[in-house]
Amino acid sequence: MAMLEVNHLSTEFKTENGAVKAVRDVSFKVEKGEVLGIVGESGSGKSQTMFSIMGLLSGNGEVTEGDIKIDGKDISPKNYSPKDYESLMSSIRGNDMAMIFQDPMTFLNPVLKIGTQLIEPILNHNDVSKQEAEARAIELMRKVGIPSPETRLNQYPFEFSGGMRQRIIIAIALACNPKIIIADEPTTALDVTIQAQVLDLIAHLKDEIDSGIIMITHDLGVVASICDRINIMYGGKVVESGTADEIFYDPKHPYTIGLLSCISNPEEKEKKELHPIPGSPPDLLNIENYCPFADRCEKAMKICKMRMPEEKQYSNTHTCSCWLSHPLAQGKGE
Repeated sequence: MAMLEVNHLSTEFKTENGAVKAVRDVSFKVEKGEVLGIVGESGSGKSQTMFSIMGLLSGNGEVTEGDIKIDGKDISPKNYSPKDYESLMSSIRGNDMAMIFQDPMTFLNPVLKIGTQLIEPILNHNDVSKQEAEARAIELMRKVGIPSPETRLNQYPFEFSGGMRQRIIIAIALACNPKIIIADEPTTALDVTIQAQVLDLIAHLKDEIDSGIIMITHDLGVVASICDRINIMYGGKVVESGTADEIFYDPKHPYTIGLLSCISNPEEKEKKELHPIPGSPPDLLNIENYCPFADRCEKAMKICKMRMPEEKQYSNTHTCSCWLSHPLAQGKGE
């Protein structure tokens, strides 16, 4: 049984100008001990998919369709009254599912000691004494590489570097041994050296814990070393899904190929010219019911702007939604 199963999830945000269709018919699974990468440009629906699952949508957001199950338990908001749903998610967040946010200073309370913020979720979700919770907090800080945790426990967020604050966020996420850990752009605000350290830490923890991990990022390079499978999102939809090897060495969707052409490969002897994807992401307020990448795709055909592409199964793990995959496609625009 999958740790997390999402089927046909759709999420909309009501605005004065109409409904913004941020997530459109998204389905995926996360197995125990697996790292799933969710990759796409800003506005592709990555984070809103995760906020939908965590029950953290803003007031004008609503899950309009789909089912969400964690460890077999259905937590879809449509099955609960608003009060019961919030009560359910309050017990699940931090306990069964936890999130690593991209900006630690936004997440951490600047006027509370690190120990207070780390101990609180342990006390809320476990039947332990304050002394036991403190011992657990020290153990977690040591696990994520915080030196002198007994002393650091009594310090405030501003006394930590950016990398150390991100390690504290990871420790808080691990506090109650959640079944699913969602890392939302966990290295965005960090310099390259610290990024590598945080990714190494997540990769190391992957081998220690049995939780499923979801890594959200706009950078394919970030997921290359630690993800088992990768979902490519664009225009609120998953346009390609496969193992890391399938995505990097046998990409099928023009958008995936475009993303790969934007990053350099350090293993290549000759440096190649990088080619950014022309154009801008679609307006999800006025999104048409055809391939969301059609307006930016150099290989777009007439059918691409008429209907949503069919999903083709290339292997047990590799799927792609693109009209170029159709047997009748000639591989060139019309």
